[in-house]
Amino acid sequence: MSARELHSTKDDEKVIDQIDIKDVEYDDQDPTHLALEETEIDQAYLNASKSTRFYRGTLFQMFMFGALSFVGPAMSDAITNLGGGGLSTPYLANLATSLQYAMSCLMTLFGGPLINKFGIKWSCMIAAVTFPLSGSGYYVSAKHKVDWYLLFSRILGGFTSGFLYVGETTAMLSYPHLHERGKYLGIWSAMRNSGSVVGGAINFSNNSKASSSGGIAWSTYLIFIGFECTGVIWAFLLSATKKVRRSDGSKVPYSRDISWKAEFVALWKHAQNKRTWLVFMPAFYSFFYGGVYGTYLSLHFSVRARALSSLIIPTAVIPMVMAYGSMLDNKKWSQKKKGWVAFGMWAIPQAACLIWTGIEYSKFAKEGKIAYDYSIHGKRWAEAYLPYFIIFTTGYWTQLSIYWILGTFSSDVKSSSRTGGLFRAFETAGQAVSYGINANTGDKKIPLYVLCVVFALTVPCMTALIRLIPERPAEHDDIADMDKAIIAREQMEQATS
Repeated sequence: MSARELHSTKDDEKVIDQIDIKDVEYDDQDPTHLALEETEIDQAYLNASKSTRFYRGTLFQMFMFGALSFVGPAMSDAITNLGGGGLSTPYLANLATSLQYAMSCLMTLFGGPLINKFGIKWSCMIAAVTFPLSGSGYYVSAKHKVDWYLLFSRILGGFTSGFLYVGETTAMLSYPHLHERGKYLGIWSAMRNSGSVVGGAINFSNNSKASSSGGIAWSTYLIFIGFECTGVIWAFLLSATKKVRRSDGSKVPYSRDISWKAEFVALWKHAQNKRTWLVFMPAFYSFFYGGVYGTYLSLHFSVRARALSSLIIPTAVIPMVMAYGSMLDNKKWSQKKKGWVAFGMWAIPQAACLIWTGIEYSKFAKEGKIAYDYSIHGKRWAEAYLPYFIIFTTGYWTQLSIYWILGTFSSDVKSSSRTGGLFRAFETAGQAVSYGINANTGDKKIPLYVLCVVFALTVPCMTALIRLIPERPAEHDDIADMDKAIIAREQMEQATS
């Protein structure tokens, strides 16, 4: 078969998955080389002590990533879940959060090459050092009314958190076997939400008597800062990727290091790929709702109702993500079937909630400005709060399903970092735009209308993406290495003919 004929077939990606590349050599400076070691079982690891196997195993790494999320993003989320960062009005917090995610977007856009050069462990360490900036920024603003430090802390923290975003995403996509990925995604997400449960409990215990609107007690932020300071410990305990072993003793697929120039050429190939742009809108949507509904909560609910929300949301999410992960590991269903089921589980309730929220806004206009409280307004509070609850809880399913889908294409660490970096860039761009809109617009129905449009565009993109899901991931970069893989197959066919 000629190269032209092979390029024209619809089975290119299936062909590449079957290629044996161990006898093919390439220039180290070529970004499309397939210099990937054949998957092998590490007998020394299997013969090591239980403590060593556990420490180097995928499960322990997931626990460490979960711990990092527990004391970093989860604490930040607990503050955000108060609506407006717990400040008396949401506008400064929305501006600060928008700037934070804009910086994260900039970093994660080029995160693939950076992570591949620095390594996942040290990238997470860079992020962990700046975790305390999040809580301290809100503390200084709430107590001393110094707004510039909040903006500064969020901008710097946004840039460094991008290292964690890409690092943990790369690990989630490449460390576990495909049939275990749902379980590990569930563990990581559950641990992250455990941090939010703790944060929510702190919020509620410190603010349970405030039945009016306004800001939370400033001492609340000090407890968050204490948790955030422990991040460096969990980052230090991570193993270098080349030392990580899967449950059966196999190494994580890890292609050889290439030059900076070659890394950016490979990243450019990923940026041009159809699959990358199909994931753009779902990733953008998967966090866009945060700014819209965070403002919704801040403007229409009492302080203690917001504090209670920051507790009950993650408490509900933990069993939900564990069950969702088990569904994704179901061996009786094909990969595509699991993709369709996962899509339906979050898309249908979220579509209903968007309509529900529109109805609530029309009621708010008639009722005037009321800070709904669970003990005062009862049924009316529940009616207004439920769409927020459903959007945020099923929103984690949205994110996990995209992680899982991306992980079905390739398990190579270098490929996952490029894919994961672009995915997180799209995701943080959604957050930045969402909070930016909510920091400036007077009519809060406008961001809701924008969210509805983004959701409508997400549905066909997800449909097309699910249709591309293969039955097993490639162990090389199936985008950057596609051309060389085809040539390698032709060479082998010629050698055997």
